[in-house]
Parts: sequence; C-alpha cells; structure tokens
Amino acid sequence: MKLIFLLAALWVTFDGLSQQPIETDSAKVNLWATYYYVPSVNHIDTGIELLDINEKPLGFRLDSCSWCRAAVEGTVLIRKQNKNYVLNYAGRSKTLQYDCRLCIQFRNYKNFSKTGQVLWMITDGLGKGVMNYDLIPYRTIAVDKDVIPYGSVVYIPEAKGVSFQNEKGEILIHDGYFLAGDTGSLINGNHIDVFLGTSVVNPFSFIKSSPAGMFVAYLIQNQAHIDVIWAKTRFD
Repeated sequence: MKLIFLLAALWVTFDGLSQQPIETDSAKVNLWATYYYVPSVNHIDTGIELLDINEKPLGFRLDSCSWCRAAVEGTVLIRKQNKNYVLNYAGRSKTLQYDCRLCIQFRNYKNFSKTGQVLWMITDGLGKGVMNYDLIPYRTIAVDKDVIPYGSVVYIPEAKGVSFQNEKGEILIHDGYFLAGDTGSLINGNHIDVFLGTSVVNPFSFIKSSPAGMFVAYLIQNQAHIDVIWAKTRFD
C-alpha cells in the first residue's frame, strides 16, 4: 500500500513539473540543437566489416556509405537473414578503416578520422549512451558534460506540447523534459544532440542544426525532481 501511495505521489509530482519549469529549481541555459537517429541498414556479404573492441569481425558487413552513416550516428540496426541486430559504439581502432569523405554525403565531413575508426558491440534496445544509460527516443540528449553533467534533466519549453510518433506507431505529446544520457565527439559547449530512435523525421522546431538557432532551456537542479523525471523515462 505504501508503494502505491509513493508511485501516486511521484506521478502527481511529475505531472505538476510537466506544466512549467519551476524557476527556483532551475538554471537557465542557452543551447542549440542537432538530432541523431539509428539508421536501419542491410548486411551485405562484400561490404566493410564491423569490428569489435578487439578489432575482430562481428559478422556484419555494410556498404561503405551505410558503414559511415552508422559510425556517424554511433548506433545502427542491421538486418541479416530476417533478423534485426542493434550495434552500438564501443571505442575506436588504432587505424583508419575507411575514409568517409569518399561518400558524397560526407565529402566535407571534418571528423572523418574518428568516424573511420569506430568499433562496435552488439547491444539491446536501441543502444547505450554514456554510463550505460539506455538511449530513449525523444528523451535522451547527447551533451558536453562540462556544460550539462551526465544524468541531468533539461526542460525545453519549445518541446512541450509537440506531437510525435513513438516506436510503436502511437502519436504522443511531449512534456518538454530530456535526459542527458549520451555524448559525442562533436558535442561541445552549449550544443546538444537529440535522439530520435529509428525515425529520421525531426518533430521539434527548436532543432535548427546551427549555432545560430539558439533557444532557452532550463537545467533542473532539485535532485528530488530529477529522480522523479528519470523514473518516468519512456514514452510507452
């Protein structure tokens, strides 16, 4: 019975928090955003090998540009023999496996050396972020930990009320809260990267993919409120 009352209290508290940021519990920050997703690709027998942390073949090959897209995003869903496998970034190799500038969509990509060294591991769900956090569509953001510490909760007013389609195909309404559970080599300063799951459609108007597209957000500071929001992590 105590557990039921506790859960009910948490739900009421979270519902109250979702109405608007509490100024006394928040630090105002100016951010700009990009987005990332899990590309869905097919294994091919003659493509580039995906290697594990020991630089041994994992049994998956992709065409060169699909390999690069997977490396840029850090997670990939691979279809092989009618089965789906999710692979996640595990580290970097000692040598360049492929120069992704050879793919037209990455010809001006400045981070090609790190991208071309990505190593992989088979994972569950839609992959893992930093500190083994699950990557959660429309909830996880990649951050620079010197600006937004890992595990933080960020409220973005422009996200509240935005409709989106979850992984089950359901249309839901966003509450404006995001979890700092990932990072990336290009995520520096006040830049965040919003995880969209397997969708390539960005529903958020605040994501401009340019430093010129600044917006106001709130870094929640009250630990009790942070715990409540982390307890309600998924949109399902």
